[in-house]
Amino acid sequence: MLEEIVSARLGERYYKYTHSSGVTVLLYPMAGYSTVTAQFSVKFGSVDNCYSIDGGSPIYIPDGTAHYLEHKLFESPEKEAFERFAETGASCNAGTSYDSTRYYFSCSSNFEKNLEILLDFVQSPYFTPENVEKERGIITQEITMYLDSPGWRVCMELYKGMFRSSPVRNDIAGSPESIAKITDKLLYDVYEAFYNPSNMYLCIAGNFDLESAIEVCERCLKPGRAVNMRHIIDEEPPQVITRRMEMSMPLGKTTFAMGFKSPAYPGGKMTEEYIYRTLMNDTAVGASTEFYRRMRDSGLINETFESSIMMGRGFFIPGIYGESDEPDRVAEEVCREYRRLKSCPPSKEAFLRAKKYLYGDNIRMYNNVESVAQNLSDAALTGTSAFDYAELAANAGYDGMLERLMSFDESNYCISIINPTEE
Repeated sequence: MLEEIVSARLGERYYKYTHSSGVTVLLYPMAGYSTVTAQFSVKFGSVDNCYSIDGGSPIYIPDGTAHYLEHKLFESPEKEAFERFAETGASCNAGTSYDSTRYYFSCSSNFEKNLEILLDFVQSPYFTPENVEKERGIITQEITMYLDSPGWRVCMELYKGMFRSSPVRNDIAGSPESIAKITDKLLYDVYEAFYNPSNMYLCIAGNFDLESAIEVCERCLKPGRAVNMRHIIDEEPPQVITRRMEMSMPLGKTTFAMGFKSPAYPGGKMTEEYIYRTLMNDTAVGASTEFYRRMRDSGLINETFESSIMMGRGFFIPGIYGESDEPDRVAEEVCREYRRLKSCPPSKEAFLRAKKYLYGDNIRMYNNVESVAQNLSDAALTGTSAFDYAELAANAGYDGMLERLMSFDESNYCISIINPTEE
């Protein structure tokens, strides 16, 4: 049964139904646009390195397995998925994050054919000892490439300092040692466990015919065996493991990442906390604050200074990033500012300005087909509505922000620093 989901606030709507296989399908027609984007997603990412079936013993898999599987799923005995999409004029790709894997395409024509290709290759694993071995060198090069990126490395070192055992501290692609343990049998076992239809979500946005999309889904989505699979993630201590991580790399200026360890939140609660913590950060240390201007005028920070939140299933990390010749002093000043604001809070006017910007930024997303498809997938994977963010942002109150500010433990942080290599 097709369920219509409407936002009276936004004047937008999309449709949802559960296919007989168990796949959740979200359809967001956007008349007048020239393209369509479809994402076929699975709730399986790098944090899922331990699981159980039917309540059995924990099954551990090597770090990087989700990413490795993503690479190999494009392959088939006849023709790779990339070649098939190229023949229809579509662009396609995939990505593995900490808590999901997504396969997607965008096109301006041949939508039904492209959707058939997407559903076919994601549901048709083809792993052999030879093709799995062939990929090992490619992924090892990818891992090495990321290790050479200061922006990526500063964050990975931060997470290692923050977490004791959470898989977030490990590279999404794994390590050369961990991926050496991946075999074709392992990939088939993991595919059967995680790529079961009830753990998968198909989200389509853009200029497409609703009935045609449903027809392709009904014809191409395959029935699957119900799998009683449970994700297992070890409980983390509330405090960061170490206060400071430091290393050197060839770069022009010292870069840093500062992360505050916070509890993880489920679904809609995670979205709500993201909104309030973002508003708190924007009114405390954002680019429009006196704190930011003072820090920049003194030369402690530059235009790279920003705050953001990295979040997902099992983790929630408010962070501050930038460049500075004195990163430890920046961290001290940030903590001092948060402490000061607990006795002298940001004004309600500053909160309202930040709230309007946050809400407006979300509204602008609805003008972009790929952003709408991404939003649909984000909502599906977290068990929320695609309209929840706008609703929560519109209803966010000043007192709610103050509550987060007063309970915020600014002392529970780790700072990761990468200094320029000395010549």
